[in-house]
Amino acid sequence: MSADHTGEEHDEESFFVSMTDIMVGLLFIFILIIMYFAIQAKLDMQRIEELDDKVEIMTELISKEGDKKRVAELEAYQAQVTAQRKNILNWIRAQLQANGVDGVEVIEEQGVLRLPEGILFGSGEFRFEPESKALATAQALAMALDEVLPCSVLDSEGLPLLPEELCDQAFYHNKNNAYVQAIYIEGHTDNERIRGRLKDPNLTTNLKLSARRATNTFEIIRDTAPRVLFFHGPSLGQDSFRVEPVLASAAYGEARPAVSNATTEGRATNRRIDLRVVMYVPSNHDSMVRFSNQIGAKVTSVLD
Repeated sequence: MSADHTGEEHDEESFFVSMTDIMVGLLFIFILIIMYFAIQAKLDMQRIEELDDKVEIMTELISKEGDKKRVAELEAYQAQVTAQRKNILNWIRAQLQANGVDGVEVIEEQGVLRLPEGILFGSGEFRFEPESKALATAQALAMALDEVLPCSVLDSEGLPLLPEELCDQAFYHNKNNAYVQAIYIEGHTDNERIRGRLKDPNLTTNLKLSARRATNTFEIIRDTAPRVLFFHGPSLGQDSFRVEPVLASAAYGEARPAVSNATTEGRATNRRIDLRVVMYVPSNHDSMVRFSNQIGAKVTSVLD
């Protein structure tokens, strides 16, 4: 074999070796590139997961802050409702006192204006005699309700009875934006059996006696201040909004004593008429906002 031929074969082998080295090198570089992008992808996924965790934490914090705000708004409005009920009770009592009716009690925590025995009815009494002090007292109560309530009640359409701009300037205002749901005229007695001592043979139990007293008081209020019958309060169900007249009567007989019946004084205390003021109090923030939307006015300054 000639030297030239051998040299050509060696050159060809060198060429193929060089190409193989290049291909191996390129493959190695390609593998490195793939590994780099794989590592970058993994790092990116880790960053994404970290960001997701941070977003979740921030979302939770924002949600909690939102919940705190809603709770604060609800509690603020509930406090306003309590304040307005207190106003209403004390305004009514002041009106009665201005008309010479003394001895009326206010139990703020129960929302009760209490008329003890002797202010409306004595022991065993249930009628209002013409030109009697009891009749004058019941009429004064009717006029007090007519004066005090208009800014704190709704009309039959579920809107505030009087415009906000008028109530803002009124003495019996509603700056708390709180509304009466119901006012119950409650009849109560002691636990002494009647034993046929009343003039009406149909009144055979304390429950019937308390019902007659409450009903008679309701009728005097109706006849003296008929506008009170058009005062409405909100009655919100789960998915509905409606209004009902605020004034109602209820009878409990001896079932709800204010104090023990063990003494003469205690029994006298239990013979009474209670005027119970029930305000609309939303149970949650959504109910508060829904009520605000229904009546066409913001129910709390916190929402302004």
